[in-house]
Amino acid sequence: MTTKHFDYLDGWRGVAISFVLIGHFFPVPGFDFGPLGVVFFFVLSGLLMARLLFITETPLPTFYRRRISRILPAYLAFIALVTLATAAGGGEIKLDEVLASVFFLKNYVSGQEMPLGHIWSLSVEEHSYIILSLVALAARRKRVRPLFGVGLLTLLCAACAVAYALSVSNHAMRFKYGLHTEVAGLGIALSVFLHLALRGRRIPHATLAISVLIAIGIALYWWKTPAGIQILGGVTVLALAVNLLPSASAGLQRILSVRALRLLGLWSFSIYLWQQPFYLWASHGVMPKWVALLAALGCSLVSYYMLEKPARDYLNQVRFKPRYSVQG
Repeated sequence: MTTKHFDYLDGWRGVAISFVLIGHFFPVPGFDFGPLGVVFFFVLSGLLMARLLFITETPLPTFYRRRISRILPAYLAFIALVTLATAAGGGEIKLDEVLASVFFLKNYVSGQEMPLGHIWSLSVEEHSYIILSLVALAARRKRVRPLFGVGLLTLLCAACAVAYALSVSNHAMRFKYGLHTEVAGLGIALSVFLHLALRGRRIPHATLAISVLIAIGIALYWWKTPAGIQILGGVTVLALAVNLLPSASAGLQRILSVRALRLLGLWSFSIYLWQQPFYLWASHGVMPKWVALLAALGCSLVSYYMLEKPARDYLNQVRFKPRYSVQG
C-alpha cells in the first residue's frame, strides 16, 4: 500500500529547518525561531504518523524498518564523529551525554558540554513513534477507536504541560520540563488527532486561516511569552495550520512546493544534525556565523548524499526487502 506524496509537506519541512537555522545563526531580536522550527517539525511528524499508522495502516515491522533506515545510520555516524572531534580538540567526553544521545534519552538527561543538546527533539520523536504505534496496534485489534486513543494521549500530554507550567519556574519549563516527551510530544499527538478528525473534509477559507495561525504561532514565540502558553498555544495553532494544508489554495501549496524549500526539506535531517556543532562554535567566536552556516550546510550535504540516502536506500531495497511501498 502506498501513501500519496505531497510536495508542499516537503516545503513545510524546509520552512521548519529554515527557522531552526535563523534562530541559531541569525536570531531575530525578541523571537525564539529555533524552538518554533522544532514545533513545525513536530506537527508535521504527527500528520505523517497519522497517515502511516492509522489511515494506510502500514504494518508495524515496515514502519519501524523505515524509521531505522531513515534515522540511525546518519545519526550514529554523527554521534561518533562529534565524539572523535571532541576528543581530538582536547575536550572532555561526557559519557552520560553520549549514552543518553545513543539511546534517545537526551530530553531527560541534562548537560551541554558536548554539541548534542539538540538531540532532545529527536528523542521526543522516537518516543512518540513507539507510543503512537502502540495506540495504532490497539486500534487495529479493536481495543480502542483511533480517535479516542489518540485524543486521550493528547489530553494526557496537555495535562502534563499544564501541571508543569503551574508548578515549576518559567526557566525550568522552557529548558527542562518542556523538553520531556510527556509535554513536547503534545505537538505530535495533537497533530495526529486533528488529521484523523479532519480527514476528508474541505475547510473553507483554509488559506486565510493558515496564514493567521502561523502568524499567531510566530507571535507566541516572542521571548517574553510564558513557556507554558508558548508550548500549549504554539503547538495548537501550528498543528491546526499544517492539517489545513490539504484544503489550502493551489497558490499556497505551490509556494510551499518551490524547489528551494523542497530541497531544504529533503536535506533537513542531516542539516538538523550538523548545524548544532557549528552553531556552538560560532556562538563561542571560533568562526563567523556565515562561515559556520556554510560549513554546516556543506557537512549536511556530504552526510545526506554520502551516508543518509545511500544507507536508507540500501537498507530498504536490499536488507529489509519491504513488501509495501510507503513514504514517510
